Amino acid sequence: MPWRRRLVLAGMAGMAGMATLASAGAWGQAYPAKPIRLIVPFVAGGGADATARLIAAKMQERLGQQIFIDNKAGGNTIIGVQELTRAAPDGYTLLWTIDQTFVLNPSLYNKLPYDPRRDFTPVALAISSPITVIGRAQPQDPQTMQELVQRAKASPGTINVGSAAILAHIAHAGFNQAAGVDTMRITYKGSAEVAQGLVAGDVNAAFDGLAPYVQFVKAGRARILAVTSVRRFAALPDVPTLDELGFKGVDFSVWFGIAGPAGMPGAIAQRLAEEAAWALRQPDVVEKLGTFGFEPAPAISPQAMGERIDRDLARYAPVIKSLGFKLD
Repeated sequence: MPWRRRLVLAGMAGMAGMATLASAGAWGQAYPAKPIRLIVPFVAGGGADATARLIAAKMQERLGQQIFIDNKAGGNTIIGVQELTRAAPDGYTLLWTIDQTFVLNPSLYNKLPYDPRRDFTPVALAISSPITVIGRAQPQDPQTMQELVQRAKASPGTINVGSAAILAHIAHAGFNQAAGVDTMRITYKGSAEVAQGLVAGDVNAAFDGLAPYVQFVKAGRARILAVTSVRRFAALPDVPTLDELGFKGVDFSVWFGIAGPAGMPGAIAQRLAEEAAWALRQPDVVEKLGTFGFEPAPAISPQAMGERIDRDLARYAPVIKSLGFKLD
């Protein structure tokens, strides 16, 4: 069943259920009547955890109830996701998670213990960040994407590109195809290692998130060459997109969103989406998100999240298959 129809039906069912409970005197206080648990399937202290805490703290101001963070890290978000799917769909247990949960894991695992469409109620597509192309700032290294492509074409296989996350691998592969070059992927375990490899000269460029490179850019040791999105990133207004440089179809952004268990009332999902949208419009939140390399999503709603899941599933599945990526 398409997301849009499911969301409409869920909303109708949710409103009908709320009306029934209210008429019976069982609904009691308006939602939320108690603290909300937000599962974060990442370790405390990292960027995913920090953004969750930032947005949850702001949402609390209008919800009138605490949103407490419950870190359940491990298994490429699978441990936290399973915790959510066991919860009651009453709006008091939510999940803050990355796109990998919904659109990458289904292709990376042969046996995934959840279904990205069936086992969730989309609440809000919240924040996003393009994959960033970073180069060294040394005179002997390419200073623009055009220079990088020229060198790659002149000496195929001699330009090394570092990356760690699966989506960064995919973005790099998409760039190679769009530019007609054969730059070599050097795989690292994490972004911190990619950044260190870049400034040490082990790779000529990196496809990665922005945050680990800010310190090196400020110190004059790295240079941001482009972003992999169709529109410029608000925190980097002077940095061109690969699309505007002529490398079409290289549109890859990391995103985070809020979801609930399957069957959560549509009215509750809508209320939470409205509060998330309000929180993400506040200047202090926008400014802080920029330091993490993120910006608010263009549309923050259950429908926007459902549509993004559908679109990215269709886009990434064939690419992951062609690249032969598997995690089990």
